[in-house]
Amino acid sequence: MKQKLTLTILSASIALAMLATTTNSQNNFSSPRGMGTVLNSASNELNPVISPSGLSLYFASNRTGNNDIYVSQRPTLNSPWGPPNPVPALNSIASDTPGSFSLDGKTIFLQSTRKGGMGGRDNYISTRTDPNDDFGWNAPVNLGGPINTECSELAATYFEDPATGVNSLIFARECDPNNPPFHDLYQSTRNADGTFNAPTPIVELNVIGSEIRAAIRRDGLEIFICATLAPPGTFDIWTSTRSSTTSSWSSPVLVPGISSAGAEQFVSLSPDGSILYFNSNRDGGTGGFDLYSVTRCSMYLAAPCTVDRTAADFDGDGRSDLSVFRPSDGNWYVMESATNTFRAQHFGLAGDKIVPGDYDGDGIIDLAVFRPSDQNWYIRRSSDPTPTSVINWGLATDKLVPGDYDGDGLTDVAVYRDGTWYIHQSSNGQFVAQQFGLAGDIPIAGTNAQ
Repeated sequence: MKQKLTLTILSASIALAMLATTTNSQNNFSSPRGMGTVLNSASNELNPVISPSGLSLYFASNRTGNNDIYVSQRPTLNSPWGPPNPVPALNSIASDTPGSFSLDGKTIFLQSTRKGGMGGRDNYISTRTDPNDDFGWNAPVNLGGPINTECSELAATYFEDPATGVNSLIFARECDPNNPPFHDLYQSTRNADGTFNAPTPIVELNVIGSEIRAAIRRDGLEIFICATLAPPGTFDIWTSTRSSTTSSWSSPVLVPGISSAGAEQFVSLSPDGSILYFNSNRDGGTGGFDLYSVTRCSMYLAAPCTVDRTAADFDGDGRSDLSVFRPSDGNWYVMESATNTFRAQHFGLAGDKIVPGDYDGDGIIDLAVFRPSDQNWYIRRSSDPTPTSVINWGLATDKLVPGDYDGDGLTDVAVYRDGTWYIHQSSNGQFVAQQFGLAGDIPIAGTNAQ
């Protein structure tokens, strides 16, 4: 190895500072990935919530009857999730699902239809002494009024405002059992003695349809909501931002690349805000609702975002399409998954090497080839498909490694040569050369390119 590539692990405070500059237009997320058969089953898996340590994942499943709360653990942030186990102290003979944690990991909020509630689903609270003991919870206590009413209250998210020191609970309320599921989001501030004040609706987020879940970033400047917004549509994930924790939220916009023909529900955030977790009944799952995750592409500027979208998502629906490039005629043949539509498009010559990628950051893969005879990259961007960009970069013998190396959501032109990565950054047009690997190594980035 000639030289190690230095990877900087950002602290939570630095990560939040970076995220504070993120706008809705920069919310580039990876394609949704199912969280695997260790967690997902033929039953429903719902309400994924990750602990502040990032080492425990709580969710609900009806695999044994009513919804119960399960926990999956992992020893490190890079380890796979282990087999889930029920959390007896949090479960009842009724339906129980997790809501959110306090920042110290000693408090969890949950929703339940257990006996003794005030009506429908109620929000409950449970505490533990050891924030790392997933089986040390005390019996849940009903939050009572004014949080719970004769209506259904659910999906509580606890927010501890770092700017003002005010803690609050954001939850959904549904008051018309004859016309479900029309919920609105409410927020209640918490007093020093632990009691809650009368909740008020979050009017700028309660638009037209139903809003059933909110996940707020730790700095309080970005929120994700699970909502229909336009009845009778299915639930999707929307996002909104604000300039300060005392300002109003902006109009919600749909998070690109996540929606499907099914429903996306009960979104939550990883502690550093880089990963969204949710459940969906989209095609291709193992049961009714499965657990999924998406990673924010622009979270860490030094790390490429390796997603299905960089492989073959030519219609921008978050799924890879069946596609081939035929050197004999220079045609790309694509079967678009969104509409099951076949198309053929001429782009390239015999002898070209294909280097598809999202070079314009619109969530749709662009047609692109590298021509060894002149060392040019030819790119036809989907956002402006008529002009063809030509970039002279690399040698005929280079290994092609296009990827998002500067975290701006756009694929960069890049090659690997004898242990050195030569990258043309799209964000600033600068050239970067980084030694990493040996001459005979196979670069991991760009493995879908020829």
